Order: sequence, then C-alpha cells, then structure tokens
Amino acid sequence: MRPNLETAHEKPLARSLREREGPAARPWEGEGSRDRGFALLIVLWTMVLLALLAAQVTGAGRAETRAAAALRQSAALEAAADGAIYETIWHMLDGGGQMWPPGDGAYDLAEPGAAVHVDVFDQRGKIDVNQVPPGLIAALFSVLGADNATAQLVADNIGDWRSQSTPGDADQSVPPEYRMEGRAWGPPGQDIERLDELLLVRGMTRPLYDAALPYLTLALEQGPWLQYTGPVVQAAIQRAKRTAGLTVDQADSRGPTVLRMEATAWGPGGARFVRKVLMRFDGTLSGPAWKYRILEWE
Repeated sequence: MRPNLETAHEKPLARSLREREGPAARPWEGEGSRDRGFALLIVLWTMVLLALLAAQVTGAGRAETRAAAALRQSAALEAAADGAIYETIWHMLDGGGQMWPPGDGAYDLAEPGAAVHVDVFDQRGKIDVNQVPPGLIAALFSVLGADNATAQLVADNIGDWRSQSTPGDADQSVPPEYRMEGRAWGPPGQDIERLDELLLVRGMTRPLYDAALPYLTLALEQGPWLQYTGPVVQAAIQRAKRTAGLTVDQADSRGPTVLRMEATAWGPGGARFVRKVLMRFDGTLSGPAWKYRILEWE
C-alpha cells in the first residue's frame, strides 16, 4: 500500500509550527489564563456570599413572621381569657335568666378564637389579714407548723403593719427594729393591699408565707364565713378560742362576696394564656342589684 504522502507531510509540518510558536501560542496557558482563573474564583466567592446573604434575609424574615404570628395568637388568647372573666361575672350578676351562683365553680366557655376554662374560688372561708385579730393569724401559723413564739411575733408584726399608728423614728417613719435590720422602710400604717406584702413583714419567711397563702385573703371586711371554712381555718379558729379567747361570730350575709378567678385560654399547638383576677360583689347579694369591683388583675 502506498503511503499517503500528503498526510505524512502535514504531521511534521504542524509539529514544527507548534514548536516554533512555543508556549505563547497556547491560549489556555500563561498570564492571561491566570487572570481569568482569578476572576472566576471571585465570581464564585461572590455567588457564595450572595447565597449566604439571601439565606440570612430569608431566615430573618421567617423568624419575624413567626414572632408576629405568636404575638397575634397571644393577643387573641389574652382577649379570650378576659372575655371569659367578664362573661362569668355577667352570669353571676344576672346572666339573662341563667344566673350562676357566686361561689366555687368551674366553667368551660367558647370565646372567639379559643376555648377557655374558668375556675372560681370562693374566698369567704378564708382569713382576711386586714380584719381579723393577730390571735387568729398566730393560730393559723401555729396550725401550719410554726412554733408558738414565731407565730405570735409574725402575727403581731402584721398587726403593726396595718395599724394606723406606726411607731416610727423622729427623723424617718421607720421603726427602729426595721432600721436595725438595714431596711429603709417600715409598716405603712394602712391596710395590706396585696398579700405578697406579707413577705416584707419582720419575721415572715418564704416557707411560712407559702404555707399560709391558700388560707388568706383581702377585702372580705369581716371574719371568715364559718359555713365556707375548710379544716385548716376551722382548726385555727378553735386554737384561737383556746389560746386567745377569740370569739368568731357568724359573718354578715349582707357583706361582700370575694372571689378569685383563673381563666385559662387554649390555642393551637398547646399555646395558652392565664388571667388571674381577685374581685368582689358588693350589695345585698340579690339579683341585678349586685355591684362588682376588680381588686387584682394579673
């Protein structure tokens, strides 16, 4: 077979041309190629940074959207709980012929956007710390486990706290015993406005306060209603009769009815809001002539 002279001639010629041209004839090599590679690297890094920035902006937007949704849900649950409180009060006042008795009770209400459960706790069987003598308060502390000396001391200090005549210092209305303990305040000489003020009274400890709290109330304006008292308060009354000669009269049925209400509103995903209210009914406790007053709202 005869060789292809044309092909054989072209191969050495092409190789010779490439050798004479050298590396500069190769467009993918040299300084220009390195510049293009660096530019490509910058573009890639820019794309990565832009992607990270976009992801951050998107994530922040989603977080703000979730936060806004949570705030809307919380506001809706709060409004539902408040509505349930006022609906319960309305039923106890009159209720359009469906009157609920003003006392202990549990009610399930359907409010806009939430189901609400309302618990009502009658306070008439509890001890009003602004009204009863210190002897009954001391008896309660003793029944709850405090030693007699501590129980009487704290009860007397509660009496001083609410007394209209505060034995204050000449320069400052702070009793010396309070100043000796480094306190810049003392008994205000007026009724206790919130039960947690009892923690400011000399001698009161957190365990004793926590133990006594379920049996104390405010704004009852008289002694406990004997027909509503539980075993602990009954035991305190009997002890006060023996140790302090206390006489507990039957409460006046025309007096106020004090109630504590807790409304729990439930939403989607287990979210909830709890409204706690201390209120009382004033008047003759007969029909629509009742009047109510909110004492605490939290």
